[in-house]
Amino acid sequence: MQIIPKANTLRKSVLIYRGIRYRRGYGVHSPFVFNLITKVIEERCSYYSFYDIELIRKQLLFRDNIITYPDRQQKGIRRRTIGEIVEREAIKPKHGALLFRLANYFKSQNILQLGPSMGLSTLYLTSYAPGLKCIALENIPEFASIARIAFDKAARNPVDLRTGTYKELLPQALEDMGKVDFVFFNTLYEQHNNVWLFNECTKHIHNDTIFVFEGIKASRKMREFWKEVCAHPEVTVTIDLYSMGIVFFNKKLHKRDYIVYF
Repeated sequence: MQIIPKANTLRKSVLIYRGIRYRRGYGVHSPFVFNLITKVIEERCSYYSFYDIELIRKQLLFRDNIITYPDRQQKGIRRRTIGEIVEREAIKPKHGALLFRLANYFKSQNILQLGPSMGLSTLYLTSYAPGLKCIALENIPEFASIARIAFDKAARNPVDLRTGTYKELLPQALEDMGKVDFVFFNTLYEQHNNVWLFNECTKHIHNDTIFVFEGIKASRKMREFWKEVCAHPEVTVTIDLYSMGIVFFNKKLHKRDYIVYF
């Protein structure tokens, strides 16, 4: 008789496996990936900008202005306070800190963001140094208005925030930017457009470009999309953090997909 483990037992086993695989770089033979894991992904130092950005989050959480906006899952119209929207939609501090460390480690100068939501992720991306160029595209104008509040209070670099549909905005943004160093896809609710967004952005990559995706395991469609990204011929190394995915195009690296506990 074959004994089939319960779902929660399988989940625990998967989590334990993910927790030890490539932990602290063990078993990783690529110096590039080893340094990325040990010096960026698993770094826990708090940088000077983190306090300021999280202070903005706390201030936004206390705002009780009610905003009406279209639901991103196409379930009608939502009415929530700014604080409720920030709590639900804004990037987690842990994820924001990783964006900061990645941009800082690779010295990304030209940054493109699809879906800044409340602007906190944009602040994390653009706070490591002055003189950065950032274009942020938001398809919900009400979210863009909240992001502008955050930018006015704490942006270290000017952020070119554009509102509209991604299909309207992205070609011009890519043309204005030329080559992109860093693209952050906060497009969990754009599953019907994700493949197109990814393919358009790959036309403007160079050897050191980084793509970061939010919510790669959030749904079946997102998991399928992540598989397509990993299989793309231009992609060399991918890092699966479960909640986020990191993609590199460096032709000096051997093509390989890594799963890292985060």
